[in-house]
Amino acid sequence: MKSWLSRVLLLAAALIALATVGVAAYREWARPTYLRVAVGPPNGADVKLMSAFNRLLETTHADVRLEIVPTATAHESVVALGKGDVDMAVVRLDDPLPPSAGLVALLRTNLLVVVAPARLKLEGLGDVRRRRIGLVERSPLDQQGLRKVLDAFGIGPEDAPITTIAAGDVAGLTRSGKIDVVAVAGAPAEPEVQAVVNAVAGDRKTPPAILGVPLGDIASSAAAAIAETIDKNAFPRLGIPDDDVETIGVKTALVANEIVTPSLRKRLNDNAVKDVVQSLVERRGDLQREAPLASLIAAPDKDEDSRFPFHPGAAAYVDDVDTSWTSLFSDQLWNMVLVAGALSSATAFVAGFLAKGRSHPTAKILDRLRAIAETAEASDDPDDAEALAQELRKVAFDLAELERRRGSGYAEVAPLLLALEGAREAVAATARVASGFRDWWRRRRRGRKRRDHEFSIRTPLP
Repeated sequence: MKSWLSRVLLLAAALIALATVGVAAYREWARPTYLRVAVGPPNGADVKLMSAFNRLLETTHADVRLEIVPTATAHESVVALGKGDVDMAVVRLDDPLPPSAGLVALLRTNLLVVVAPARLKLEGLGDVRRRRIGLVERSPLDQQGLRKVLDAFGIGPEDAPITTIAAGDVAGLTRSGKIDVVAVAGAPAEPEVQAVVNAVAGDRKTPPAILGVPLGDIASSAAAAIAETIDKNAFPRLGIPDDDVETIGVKTALVANEIVTPSLRKRLNDNAVKDVVQSLVERRGDLQREAPLASLIAAPDKDEDSRFPFHPGAAAYVDDVDTSWTSLFSDQLWNMVLVAGALSSATAFVAGFLAKGRSHPTAKILDRLRAIAETAEASDDPDDAEALAQELRKVAFDLAELERRRGSGYAEVAPLLLALEGAREAVAATARVASGFRDWWRRRRRGRKRRDHEFSIRTPLP
């Protein structure tokens, strides 16, 4: 008994250990990958967008999550990415990227919007010579970028001085004539850009003019600049511009450090970045409810954005390369199959070891059938035949219940059925013998009674 108990405890300990390892492995497998993302400034549109995106990832139980790391400016985000303090960053592409960084997703394009009151009758940026320019600075890169653009037009600081102004001062400065031209960089759909343009001196009847900025004049001096168009009626409150206007733009992008050394960590990182790109692009409609600028999100274009390096995760999404978890962990899955096979063999050995010496459930059934058959063959008592028939019925039901629980097939049940049939024939033979003896005894008794009756008739009473 003690040996059997020790075997049971050993098997229970093995099963508990196996279950513990399995649960731990599953928890580690199912744990989402966290990526640190540098975003700035703290109250900017990008922080709101990334925060809303992370909430969406949590709601959809995605395999990747974000940890937002606020920075003072987008440039500080680039610095943090270069130091390796974060995995990803939201940056402007006119700010040089670290050598290890690659494009993940394009969040929007910041257009250079230059506005002048109608009374000045200006048409393009080349007409701003000897004009005072007010820059609504939204990034430390804005003034440097605008200066490069003016230099490309041959307009130096002495020809058109740039003054940084606040968005709230635009209306007063343009109406008083202290500022002739207002410049702001951003997406026309942004409320901040709309507010700046609408504040420039003018009204619906005499609206300010959106000045054209052709890229051909400045392509060599602004490597990150791309040709863009301010769409007709982009500023509906004033109904301007009345036609598409050429300008230049610089993209704001989500970039990530690439792990160069081939390893499982690299494959995990690349797959996590691919999940980020896929969720950003394919769920931008859901993001629009909290961050309207999400409608501008797009995957990088290998032709248009070829000047910048691509992150392998983004390239996998763009090329629709299969980096599913199955292929990602193909080697690990194969190893797990081998380990599982070894564990199953060990479990079978332990189970066989514990079952050693124990009788099989069907052995008891066979013993009962054998006992019934032997008793039936040795007896001709009618009472024994009836009792054996009842015991045989019980054995048949017990056999049926046992095989139902085990789910046995016909091949496993056939030997037991043969034994059951043999025992039934033995009981039937005993019943026939007992039945014949009973009939003979009854006939003998009827004959004796008849003779007694006849004798009583022939013999008169005294």
